Amino acid sequence: MTSFLKWANKANHVLLGIETVIMAVITFFLVAAIFIEVVCRYFLFISVAWAEELTRYLFIWLTYIGSSYALYYGQHTEIDMLQQVILKSRSGNREKGLKALRIAAIVSTFAFLVVFGKVFFDYMMVIWTKTQTSPTMHIPMGYIYLPVLIGTVMAALHGIYMFLAEVFGTGEQDGAAGAEK
Repeated sequence: MTSFLKWANKANHVLLGIETVIMAVITFFLVAAIFIEVVCRYFLFISVAWAEELTRYLFIWLTYIGSSYALYYGQHTEIDMLQQVILKSRSGNREKGLKALRIAAIVSTFAFLVVFGKVFFDYMMVIWTKTQTSPTMHIPMGYIYLPVLIGTVMAALHGIYMFLAEVFGTGEQDGAAGAEK
């Protein structure tokens, strides 16, 4: 493994660690807000509107940060019909075919993330110029849409590492690329 790939591996693991911490903190506050809402509604007979709104926004953050994390570990739904065909073939080039298929999947996912990220970034710039806030907590709407962009960028960074590990790696990478080998 080259020194650059070792550095990329460490950077990817730092990103995974950051995602893990963010998801843990969000989950803690999500559970706390739901607990407060349940206690207030069923024991004190009052509704706490901010708790419902906060849980909704925390769940959005958790979903998009978690989506990036899941991308690296190959936990998204996939259609593996081509992979199954290659695995069942009796050709001596099965490994090359599987590697080409993995690279094509990584490149196409990365291309989607780049296009989606650009479109969403342009949309975010419009949102930030508006003064609209959330109904109860009065949070600027830009913060509510921000996890989509952050999750997309994090997923693209995982995609870059996965591509490098697949093309230049020595089989030492983990995640989805290493699990299939």
